[in-house]
Amino acid sequence: MSKIQTALDRAKGGRADARGQSTSQAAASTFDARGKVAYRNTGLLDVNNLRRVNVDWETFKANRLLTQDPTVRHPAQGAYRMLRTRLMQSMRSNGWRVLGISSIGPDEGKTYTAINLAISIVAEMDQEAILVDLDLQRPSVYTQLGIDAGEFKSLSDYLEDGTQNLGDLLVSPGIERLGVLLSANPLQGSSDLLSSTRGKELFAELRGRMPPEAVIIVDLPPLLVADDALAVSPMLDALLLVVAEGQAERSDVAEARQMLQEFNLVGTVLNKSIEKDSKRAQYY
Repeated sequence: MSKIQTALDRAKGGRADARGQSTSQAAASTFDARGKVAYRNTGLLDVNNLRRVNVDWETFKANRLLTQDPTVRHPAQGAYRMLRTRLMQSMRSNGWRVLGISSIGPDEGKTYTAINLAISIVAEMDQEAILVDLDLQRPSVYTQLGIDAGEFKSLSDYLEDGTQNLGDLLVSPGIERLGVLLSANPLQGSSDLLSSTRGKELFAELRGRMPPEAVIIVDLPPLLVADDALAVSPMLDALLLVVAEGQAERSDVAEARQMLQEFNLVGTVLNKSIEKDSKRAQYY
């Protein structure tokens, strides 16, 4: 049996266990290996009062990320606003809070999409979001944002050590209403950690300590490269799939489609498309 098939079977079992539980129940009823309550909601974290890290804004801009500066026009700004609006309508109507973002293979733009979507979401008045880098084998959100690894505590410390406080790991990149939970050190065996009690505690704590209206965006590894996305699927509310034009093979798309039967697939983003819609681009 392949590693991915094993993860699929594990995900099915995880979903069956979680069926019928509310978010509040999950946050208040996480148990450790000894059967004791490992997490209780001790109060909401203030997204606007997180420790701020230094960002290299030249690197940030070089990576073609959205900015909250109204005088700067990003070529993909309109597209991300449209994506944000449609996603948020689905999330709110279904009561979803945790959105995973993955791709079929590597280098299709999932991390770029996750970051820009999170920035676009918090551009809405009073809307908060948390961006979580769970591509633990190849973490890159911090480098894309222009943040030095010495500026934050890695998520791997939380998962492996078990003593880190979530509030100490969450930081602000200086973008209003946006918090980030970053990884720096590549972590082998990440899917085993994510499907462990500690991994479940991470999602329970995110749901329990973030304001109920805050959206949690999770950058995941590609579906056909690692089984991490399948390992955390019971903890996600929905999944957004990024597909790069000209990269994905038909057989890979078919395999991913079969795997995604276990997810609430909220949509697919076609990235790196060579087609240009000049009429819409010129209207605004």
